[in-house]
Amino acid sequence: MDYVFHTVDVFTPTPFNGAQITVFPKADGLTARQMQIMAREINHPETVFILPGKNNVSAELKVFSPQSERAVGSHSVVAAARALVHSAALPVAEQGSSTQFSQSDKIFDVVLSQVDGRLLTQLSMSVSAQIDRYVPDAKELQAVLGLGPHDIETLKAKTLFVSCDSSYLIVPLRSLDAVYRARFNLEAWARSSAGSAPVNEILVYCRETESLQTDFHLRILGAHIAQDESPPVGAAIPAFVAGLCETRGLADGTHALWLERGHKAQRQSVLKVEFVKKATAAMVVRVGGDAVMVASGTMRAPENE
Repeated sequence: MDYVFHTVDVFTPTPFNGAQITVFPKADGLTARQMQIMAREINHPETVFILPGKNNVSAELKVFSPQSERAVGSHSVVAAARALVHSAALPVAEQGSSTQFSQSDKIFDVVLSQVDGRLLTQLSMSVSAQIDRYVPDAKELQAVLGLGPHDIETLKAKTLFVSCDSSYLIVPLRSLDAVYRARFNLEAWARSSAGSAPVNEILVYCRETESLQTDFHLRILGAHIAQDESPPVGAAIPAFVAGLCETRGLADGTHALWLERGHKAQRQSVLKVEFVKKATAAMVVRVGGDAVMVASGTMRAPENE
């Protein structure tokens, strides 16, 4: 049987930019083994398979990298919504609308809106962060990141351990140049005071950006990330926002940011982030952005054993 797929460039209004995601909008009938084979054949960072949702859930998502099944993230939600709207399987009201996607027993709240004729999709989540100010000292951070004493910001922002669903060491840097000179040194990490911390990745960021629209530039580093890679940052956004609230003393209320990942010449992503901070409740964070369809086709399902 042949299955229709769409290739969606996520977190960008411009084709051939942002994050490449392939979506199969009608994947019912496929097994997990078949999905894995098809994702490996496509060889994009992630392939999203959409199954019929249950109860009030619009769709169930299954996400695979070429190697394994993955958790749903903001980029996979944005890609799925764009493909479903394109297929007329998901309506969007002029004044905006909301829906729900799921992955197994986990349900995701999704906000859809029309902005200047384009579809803006945001994954909405409630965040309760744990923050630890006991972090590696300046010399340890320099060794871990391969940076000099003037590259790490210490006056206007602070390095923090922040844990939401995932844990990150969040390190502010002083320039875009420092963000891309940073190199994760596993030996230095193991020797540092953070060596035993349950953190797999470091989020570095700076106020310098390539776009006038954006407020911060972000990059993820880690032991399993190639030195020249700039992987998606969506999963780290709740921790990043919680860290900003901690270091900048933001007032209660609604705040909005635009974030960028990657260079413009190398598939840059731009994410819209909104968050509602309340002293007496968990923070609500919405992460999303634009997406554009770039290709469609069909793939024959592999034989199932």
